[in-house]
Amino acid sequence: MTGPMSAIKKFDNASQNNTSTVINNEEIKKIITQLETDLVNGTWTHKDYGKNDMKIMPALITQANNKYPEMNAHYILYPRDLSITIKRTIEKRIKSARFIISMGSDGIHFAVIDYKHINNNTSVILFEPAKFKGSGASLLALRARMSIQRNPLPDCHFSVVEMDIQRSSSECGIFSLALAKKLYLEQDSLLKIHEDNIKGILYDSNSVNYLPCNGLDAYLPVTFYKHTQSKKRLEQYFRTHWERIGTIINKKNQTICDRLSQNQSVINGKDVSISIYKKRIAEYKALVKS
Repeated sequence: MTGPMSAIKKFDNASQNNTSTVINNEEIKKIITQLETDLVNGTWTHKDYGKNDMKIMPALITQANNKYPEMNAHYILYPRDLSITIKRTIEKRIKSARFIISMGSDGIHFAVIDYKHINNNTSVILFEPAKFKGSGASLLALRARMSIQRNPLPDCHFSVVEMDIQRSSSECGIFSLALAKKLYLEQDSLLKIHEDNIKGILYDSNSVNYLPCNGLDAYLPVTFYKHTQSKKRLEQYFRTHWERIGTIINKKNQTICDRLSQNQSVINGKDVSISIYKKRIAEYKALVKS
């Protein structure tokens, strides 16, 4: 099986051909050392890791596809390429796929898109890990929507949903990667949200342009909130699904509340989960081992 570092340029999306920067194992090892140092001294919240994530993202996606061969995860560097990427996916008669999409060359932000083909209809849902109060999140969603509108596809239904599980400034890429895996692993649980998207009842597009997090909670299993950085956000989810508070979410026999407590750190007087930061380190280390 081809290793992710050697396959960094071998992608089928139009935008992936524009990803020319290859980062080698020695560089990754240096980055990992710095990441671990930042975690220990608590400076990780003040640093921007987005550029590294953007360089390494193609390899991380290849690594995910190697682990889950049917995941069909792809990287879209420029939002303008979303429509043509979906068109090609439909032409290949692929039933489900995930796209990690970024802003391109004029900013760094990531989101993840779940693609589902059901009964000759295509459902495309963009999952934003943060809130739609930042310009990056709003602009990326707008550009993705414009790509679909400029190059309309027959029976293609596009929606945007807000997860609000990210509080830190530069973890959107790793959140998107983690969510892409969940979208694949939990795909059977996501049939309802795609059906409602196709029916046009996911949210009232005449009054809002996305489904807010409190509406999204009704559709998602608790495992999607594994890396949630805010305890309050988790409490909000349990107001919709109180019966899931005791659900075991990993091989360590932990509930999501157990896991949050284990990964909590006090930053500037606030409790923040460092789970997603540890996730980045683990993903980077896996690249070096491959």
